[in-house]
Amino acid sequence: MIALVFLFAIASSAAPREERSADASSSRPSYLFSASFDYATGKEVTEDYSAPEQRAAAQQQQYIIDHIEFIGNRRVRSDTLNARIFSRKGDVYNEETLRRDFQALWNTQFFEDVKLRVEDSPKPNEKIIIFEVKERPQIRRIRYDGIHSVSESDILDRFKERKVGLSVESQFDPTKIKKAEVVLKELLGEHGRQFAKVTPQYERITSSNAVILVFKIEEGPKVKVGKIKFTGNHAFSDRKLIRAMRHDRPYGIPLYFWDIAVLSKTYDRGKLSEDLEVGVRGLYRDNGYFKVSVGEPILENIDTQSYRLGVPLVMGRSHGKAVNITIPIEEGQRFRMGTLKIVSSDPDKALSLKVDALKSAFPLKQGDLFSTEKVRKALETYGKIYGEYGFIDFTPEPDTEVDDVNRIINLTLRFDEQKQYYIRRIDFSGNTTTRDKVIRRQLVIDEGQLFNKRLWELSVLRLNQLDYFDKIEADKAAEIKRNNKDGTVDINLKLKEKGKQSIGLQGGVSGLAGSFIGLTYQTNNFLGLGETLTFSAQFGDLSRSFMFGFTEPYLFDRPISSGFTIFSSRYKFDQARQEALFTGRSVSINPQFIQNYNQDSTGFTLFASYPARRFSFARFGLQYGLTRTNITSFNQASSLLFESLQFRSLTGPSALNGIVSSTITPSITYNTIDNPINSTRGKSYYYALSFSGIGGNVKSITNVFDMKYFHPIQKRRNVIGMHFSAAYITSYGSTTSTCPATLITFPPCTPQSVPNEVPPFSRLYMGGESDIRGFDVRSISPVTFIPEATAQTISYHDPTSGGTLRAFTVPVLTYVATLPGGDLQGFGNLEYRIPIAGPVTAGLFLDTGTDGIVRRNALQLNPSGFQSLISPGQFPNAQTLGNLTQQLPLAPGTNFRLRASTGIEFVVNLPIIQAPFRIYYAYNVHRLHEQLVARSPYIEPGQIRALCNDFGGGPGCNLNPMNPLPFSVYNLAIAPELQILQNNPGRLNYFEPKTTFRFTVSRTF
Repeated sequence: MIALVFLFAIASSAAPREERSADASSSRPSYLFSASFDYATGKEVTEDYSAPEQRAAAQQQQYIIDHIEFIGNRRVRSDTLNARIFSRKGDVYNEETLRRDFQALWNTQFFEDVKLRVEDSPKPNEKIIIFEVKERPQIRRIRYDGIHSVSESDILDRFKERKVGLSVESQFDPTKIKKAEVVLKELLGEHGRQFAKVTPQYERITSSNAVILVFKIEEGPKVKVGKIKFTGNHAFSDRKLIRAMRHDRPYGIPLYFWDIAVLSKTYDRGKLSEDLEVGVRGLYRDNGYFKVSVGEPILENIDTQSYRLGVPLVMGRSHGKAVNITIPIEEGQRFRMGTLKIVSSDPDKALSLKVDALKSAFPLKQGDLFSTEKVRKALETYGKIYGEYGFIDFTPEPDTEVDDVNRIINLTLRFDEQKQYYIRRIDFSGNTTTRDKVIRRQLVIDEGQLFNKRLWELSVLRLNQLDYFDKIEADKAAEIKRNNKDGTVDINLKLKEKGKQSIGLQGGVSGLAGSFIGLTYQTNNFLGLGETLTFSAQFGDLSRSFMFGFTEPYLFDRPISSGFTIFSSRYKFDQARQEALFTGRSVSINPQFIQNYNQDSTGFTLFASYPARRFSFARFGLQYGLTRTNITSFNQASSLLFESLQFRSLTGPSALNGIVSSTITPSITYNTIDNPINSTRGKSYYYALSFSGIGGNVKSITNVFDMKYFHPIQKRRNVIGMHFSAAYITSYGSTTSTCPATLITFPPCTPQSVPNEVPPFSRLYMGGESDIRGFDVRSISPVTFIPEATAQTISYHDPTSGGTLRAFTVPVLTYVATLPGGDLQGFGNLEYRIPIAGPVTAGLFLDTGTDGIVRRNALQLNPSGFQSLISPGQFPNAQTLGNLTQQLPLAPGTNFRLRASTGIEFVVNLPIIQAPFRIYYAYNVHRLHEQLVARSPYIEPGQIRALCNDFGGGPGCNLNPMNPLPFSVYNLAIAPELQILQNNPGRLNYFEPKTTFRFTVSRTF
């Protein structure tokens, strides 16, 4: 590479100098000094043409500098060059000074050729100084030939990070090129190319003063980390020490006693040094081995062969290199904590805080194993403690005294408190729309108070929870100006607003909603006042919904969050169609045995919440909602679901209309999560207790508990998120049942008091992207069977009339399978979120939960409906002979059946519309994949005997003399039909999918 070395050549003899002096009066310019850069060799050549006798003559004869000229400079102005030299017009002519001028001009590295010559001035005893320069070329283009391991953008980012200063259109500078070469080798080394060669080359561009800079790169083989061994380790196994080496341990599957290595990491000497210091040495020092010595690693380069992409035979083998690492360790003695002293670094000044209180915050007690990690965390804790009292420049200095005899370490902490600061002023910048008062009311710290770091961090957290701005970092976004004389600080919080409007577009195919498309529009900072205006609409072949809402976060300039929503929805529950979408094939059961109804709901909600105390993260809330629901049934099974189940005082057809729910819901929340969508830290708790029955005709109580927790790991890069939710719904009160006026029962029907129950559509269902992702929306529920009185047609050919087809109906008690929902549900979600690039995040997830019915007596037939079934004209013996009960049975294996799904999802949070788009793939670990069979249909024995008598069924039957049909009609036509009816129960193909791939615009939590 180019070496910038000045070589001042001295002439080998005096004769040539005399000749040059003799020819000084000729037309050839008389040069004193010259320097040039040779691109072929990458060296500089400097010449000194001055003669000693000329210098002596000049000293005897005093000359004055007439003026100084610069010839050949184009980009660099002459005034700039004049400022770089020492000689000035009117100074005494001195060749030593001119030598310094020449070197100063050459050292600017503006030029590739500089010559200094002196001419006689027309004025007597004066000289003209002329600098002839040729500017260095510009770098018109930079090319990286042979680079594969890193991209050009990675190289430019590293150049910017290391401040190389080499870029297109910059001036050619050999020093910067040398630095770029070093940085390139370092970058390639981090990617395993330890043997890479980087050679810079230059190509002149004709007819211009520019060059193309080309880095010729030979990457060489990629070097992996080979085997890692330790010598001298007794306290910890090799496995534990390797696991402490974050950068060099192999990618693998960690098990309890060993790890299964899957892929080796790329070798990087710098990262290895970090692993030895932070990982290995840190592990020992955290466990009492304070004087552990981790020696210089012994490196062994080896040649390796491995299968390409890990696939044997198919992809062939690749050759590479690896480094086996042997690390010598001297563990030394194990030390324990001795005495702790906390003193002021200034012996003339006492500490502002009580020493005993400070000692109580130290995590190590006398006799505990000494841990440098705990000491480090203690220093951070003390910084936070002092930060709460305005000591923002507080600096702790630990001083250890090692007692080798007793193997204890006495620790002295010297605190440099420095000055205590108060807040003079708080300003904001970047909030072009959001008004200052909206920001200021989120601050829990005010002007004139002590600067409290903890309260400042809480203020930043509250601002992040608004989601009006890009993520605010407490240390980076705040510009703090100190006034040391007055002990005050001015804070300027730099903000960058997000778009006020967020537009969410969602669509897809769901087993519950069918094919659908939805649009959500929200202004989360209306007119810069922090108000929220929301409108959403969703259209599909099975569902339709509209919602409009408004939220005022500060009502009457008090921290009362209030608002309202108005909604209207229609949902078509077509079980046959949903099962077809759900299973991928048509449902092969009687259409009358499955649900098919529309549910239309309209209503509104009013809500308000207030903090438990000023600037608290806990809030008390109160909500009131009024909903009116109408059910339109399209088959008998749906009518049975709402008419036969005992859930309200009204029965019969009127039960399907005018279901009014008036609900009041007190709640309490606690939320410290930093961002509502892209959460990285914090936790939240929510509990609500809803009472329905203050007006309306639905009486129920609902308990809901929800918890979220987020914790950053891997140096706050990745996030672990956990979510748990549980709900329980029950009813209260009772009503008096009524008996139909036209119905005669035995025993006679009498009105009785029966408990109220929860409406079927208010019960709990699970499944979908909001709880368990691998399952369809609202598809997780117990399955029950509702008895129904039906009339089944039996046909036969009449032999007495030439085989004419005749038919009659038979009363049959059948059972319809349906999903009633549960009264208790619980589910949990676990996610590991990994940022990939920009707004793209990947996440591994595990969802699990269950849904079921605790109060079995909630699934009972309405008393009047049950009496109707066992009336003499229907099925009077069904209780004793057909196992008919008022309590509805549940399908075995469906109540509290555990479901679980795991998979991966990718989320893109588009900054323009502020909505999380995601796709996810889920594998259902626990699912229900069975054909559920209802109870066998029941026919009254008396009805069978009557048919036998009417159609002459043979022995045991009394032949009806008025019936001319032969015995064969009953035996060959009627009896087989009855047998088919009794042995053909309803069936439901409950086949939950094994895998799910879905696109949504939402987050699970």
